[in-house]
Amino acid sequence: MRYDVKKFLFVGIEADRDAFFKKAQEAGIIHFIDSKPSQVKELPIKVQKIVHAIKILRTLPVTEQEEVDDFETTEGVAEQILTLKAKLDALFEEERIVRLEMSRVVVFGEFSLEDIAYIEKEGKRQIQFFCAKQGYADTIELPKELVHVGSAHALDYFISIAKQRMQYPKMIEMEIERPWGTLHTRHKEIVTEIHTIEQHLKSYAKYNTFLHHAFVYKLNEYHLEAAKGFVAYPLEKEQLFVVQGWVPINKLATLHQLVAEMKVFVEEIDVDAKDAIPTCLENTGVVRIGEDLVSIYDTPSMNDRDPSLWVLVFFALFFSMIIGDGGYGLVLLLVALYIRSKHKNLRGLNKRMLDLVSILGYSCIVWGILTTSFFGITVAPDNPIRKVSLMSWLVEKKTAYHIQHKDEVYEEWVKLFPAVKDVKDPEEFLTKAAKVNDYGKFSYEAYNKFSDNILMELALFVGVLHIIISMARYLDRNWSHLGWIIFLIGAYLYVPLFLNASSLVNFVFGVDRALAARNGLYLMYGGMIIAVVVALFRHKWLGLLEASNLIQIFGDVLSYLRLYALGLAGALLTATMNELSGSVPFVFGVLILVLGHCVNIVLGIMGGVIHGLRLNFLEWYHYCFEGGGKTFNPLCKEEIE
Repeated sequence: MRYDVKKFLFVGIEADRDAFFKKAQEAGIIHFIDSKPSQVKELPIKVQKIVHAIKILRTLPVTEQEEVDDFETTEGVAEQILTLKAKLDALFEEERIVRLEMSRVVVFGEFSLEDIAYIEKEGKRQIQFFCAKQGYADTIELPKELVHVGSAHALDYFISIAKQRMQYPKMIEMEIERPWGTLHTRHKEIVTEIHTIEQHLKSYAKYNTFLHHAFVYKLNEYHLEAAKGFVAYPLEKEQLFVVQGWVPINKLATLHQLVAEMKVFVEEIDVDAKDAIPTCLENTGVVRIGEDLVSIYDTPSMNDRDPSLWVLVFFALFFSMIIGDGGYGLVLLLVALYIRSKHKNLRGLNKRMLDLVSILGYSCIVWGILTTSFFGITVAPDNPIRKVSLMSWLVEKKTAYHIQHKDEVYEEWVKLFPAVKDVKDPEEFLTKAAKVNDYGKFSYEAYNKFSDNILMELALFVGVLHIIISMARYLDRNWSHLGWIIFLIGAYLYVPLFLNASSLVNFVFGVDRALAARNGLYLMYGGMIIAVVVALFRHKWLGLLEASNLIQIFGDVLSYLRLYALGLAGALLTATMNELSGSVPFVFGVLILVLGHCVNIVLGIMGGVIHGLRLNFLEWYHYCFEGGGKTFNPLCKEEIE
């Protein structure tokens, strides 16, 4: 639920400033306004070091935590962790460089730079090292002073022992600062140092919880001091402090109780046109999960109604339609239950996300029951399981409609399956309109075709309903939406006749298709006229542009066909894997089932999350969401969840 906020002026004596802000932090109801908002504020270096230390400890094995209450030691612990980590990183980098140097000079074997220097001095010779592309030594006659040592890494290596420094064509001189033996010794030293420092660093893993508590403590201190810096002093001697803040209307009683025992004067003041009024959302239970989803996209503006519950409900519906399988929903639910059993103390956002997975699992199971879809297993139309299926009931209604009217659809099926010509019972019709597929299994063609058509219409129906709800939410602000709502209802009634198809209105409610289309056409024209006329009253001649929204609305409704398309793609993939697994040996069949369903579940979850949220954030928000709001962020005490 969104609560309006009011702007207040707080005036108090300087002696009570610290006590006032401390009580305000404990209450957590005042969003203080910074009197110097142009100043960029960053977390203190000491707090940032604690954050970095916590990130380092997260990479270490979990160990029993040590209870420490003295937060004064925090900085020392964090500094030690960062120092050890810096040493460790430096050693890893040096170890990498040493390994590269070893591989570069290993072909020259073990030697001493001191011996090389002695030979050069006493023998009056210059010793140089060279490398060239492998095979180069075989193409030329080497000078007498140049010796081919060996080949490695697609290169040939040479040593030159000459009276003066030499240069050779197509050869690169190598500078060797440390021979292989020295490098090898240093490498062993580095490995030993790394092991020692890693063990030392692991000993600090016991302070992980302590650092989290210390971080929250320091963060609360920082927020408190930052809020104190928002004050202004109207008098030269700074005897009085002044600060402004936002308070939700449902917290006004708490506000007056807060200042009752203090020498602080509080008064509501007018909101300036330039003020960025924060949006205060307060939800509990499952609605809080919806608020988390809303925050993914944007913060509602001060004029927006809280969309949290609507977003959650329709996200669950869209997700289940895209997954389209109750078996996959059961897998999600079991995963959520397993995680819950292993982490019973989850709190805050982690718990809400786990609850969201459970909700999505349940919604997929319900949808699977309604559509009789579990891991893509084919169920015959006369199977008793179909009796509890909404889809089966709709398919039978549609079949009975075509049998009764003997329309073009009926004639097409009679041509394909002559055995259904004199059938009057819808269930028998669906059972006989079947054939054996390439995998030797029955494929109920009529049932599959009718159910696909119904799923497509349900996707459009849900889209129309979703957009109508969006428009109706802000009907008091834009009465043109009333015309477009009427238009959408009319379009839903008229389009079946335009496409020469039957809809739910016809075979479920028994409304004549021609009559529904005629009334639908009237509603379409009437709705558009209402929308444009209302827009003319509001915007004068610019209201004529309201008619252009027709294209936008049609595009938004058609966008909901993605629910059908993604669900159908997943169902076809599932059915194909099931049929393929039955045509191969048992072991390979099991492997195909497990891997195939795992891939399909992952793809389904990706599609369900992306498109389930997209339909809310783009199509639905288009008519009932301004966004661009500023989150209500009161001074409060942070706690570890």
